[in-house]
Amino acid sequence: MPDGWGLLLDLLVTLTAALLLGLVMEKLRQSAVIGYLLAGVAVGPGAAAWIRDADTVVILAELGVALLLFTIGLEFSWRRLVRLGKVAFVGGPLQVILVLSLGGAAAYAFGMDLKASIALGAIASLASTAVVLRLLKDHNDLDSVHGKSAIGILLAQDIAVVPLVMLLTFLGGVTPTSGKGAGGIGQTLLNASMLVGALLLLVMLVLPRILDARTVARNREFTILIAIATCMAATWGAHAAGLSPALGAFLAGMLLAESKFADQMRSDVNPLKTLFVTLFFASIGLVLDVHFFADHWLLILGTLIPVCIGKALFTFLACKPFVPSVIASAATGIVLCQIGEFSFVLAQVAHRGLLLDEFLFQLVVAVSVTSLVLTPFVVPRAASWSRALAKRVLPGRVLAGAENETKRRERLTGHVILAGYGEAGQRAAEVLGDTGFKVLVMELNPHLVRQAESKGFLARVGDVSQAENLLEAHLPEAAALVITIPEPILSGGIAGLSKMLAPHVPVVVRSRYHIMAEELNVKGADFVVDEETLVGDKLGQMVGSCLAKSEPEPDPIPGASSR
Repeated sequence: MPDGWGLLLDLLVTLTAALLLGLVMEKLRQSAVIGYLLAGVAVGPGAAAWIRDADTVVILAELGVALLLFTIGLEFSWRRLVRLGKVAFVGGPLQVILVLSLGGAAAYAFGMDLKASIALGAIASLASTAVVLRLLKDHNDLDSVHGKSAIGILLAQDIAVVPLVMLLTFLGGVTPTSGKGAGGIGQTLLNASMLVGALLLLVMLVLPRILDARTVARNREFTILIAIATCMAATWGAHAAGLSPALGAFLAGMLLAESKFADQMRSDVNPLKTLFVTLFFASIGLVLDVHFFADHWLLILGTLIPVCIGKALFTFLACKPFVPSVIASAATGIVLCQIGEFSFVLAQVAHRGLLLDEFLFQLVVAVSVTSLVLTPFVVPRAASWSRALAKRVLPGRVLAGAENETKRRERLTGHVILAGYGEAGQRAAEVLGDTGFKVLVMELNPHLVRQAESKGFLARVGDVSQAENLLEAHLPEAAALVITIPEPILSGGIAGLSKMLAPHVPVVVRSRYHIMAEELNVKGADFVVDEETLVGDKLGQMVGSCLAKSEPEPDPIPGASSR
């Protein structure tokens, strides 16, 4: 039986090292991901050797990747995937085929045998979904032209993990299931079909009924548990079917993205995702042999440079027919030039199947880790580098058109975010709608969300006290944030959080009691609607109006006559 306390100590050492080195990287204005990778290298068997049960840490890290892809799936519903168009459905598979075939041909030309060459081409074909999507999101590039192109190709690569694993296991003489040869592959395809069918049944028929129940709507804990249980079930089901566990989690998230609870689920599981993803990046560092790196660093750099340049070129060629902008196509190639986390899965499969010897396996790991360490430097600069390259190649008029294309965004702007859709929120939404404002309602109760949608307003299930939900509502681009929630402590917290995220966006807050108005002002509200003051003013006006109507006729002057 595993030593639970030993595992706890390993996790403590890994997370502490990741925290410290992550803080150092942030202090140096670099991505914390670099710190997490270096933390794994530092505490791993190749350096300090403080980790006793590295295999268990790696298993937990694989769960982290599954949770990460589950949340990514929540962001990219099937409808959004379809909107990515030919870049995802044609450009992505074309990129994988180009890198696999041409990269494998290059390896074969350098003396590798055919099976090893195919394995190396397959390993090189995948980029890092985890790192790239995080960096694109951090730099607000998810909705850029090159960001959307990168997303489409990354999703195609994630789906390609399954056939690539099957290919390498077949070449290695073993199959992911207990069968052999074509029979094992057929069994894997059958398992994949059964998994997809089960997920469709669960997500399309069962979960919507549970999520719409009033009991679930009143208690957010149930939504969190449903999200995590669904993710784990899909992960375990994919593993049991001989498929990529992370792919199963991604598919479950993408199906759940059709639910109105998608934004809230993603926000609720984010703390767990942070924990496990940190372990994942650290686990990559654990498998790096520092002594191998020190002894062969020239070979590693000599391999890394042509691989990255070749991947950038092949990715550019794959997406250029579907992306009008040359700059965006080049930026997509630069963004995806690294070797990704799923390449480690393929490398392990190839190593177990004796397609790669120990030397080649360590070379692949070293090149992959080095490329991931460099990725946070590359992705934020991809657009500027591609633009600078285009200036040297393209005529001025063509470059101007490409420049306009890369700056295009599809973001919600100039809208009013309405937090809460109770009686006060409904009246505020009607007034704002009548005056021509675009209103986005954020509400935890799904029934009120449907009611807002029936009135023609944009509406999402989401807790506005969480920063991620405010950013998903495009708070920095909003015209105003209106908080109609009656609880003053919660309203003050939301006002303060919104000012941290977007200081320029005016915040209007409802205050039920006059005594809380000043505190709400201090916490960040620009305007406070004081209910007690409004009620007092209205009462005074109504009393004055009533008295004016009931004022008696003046008494007649004594002795005067009337006709």
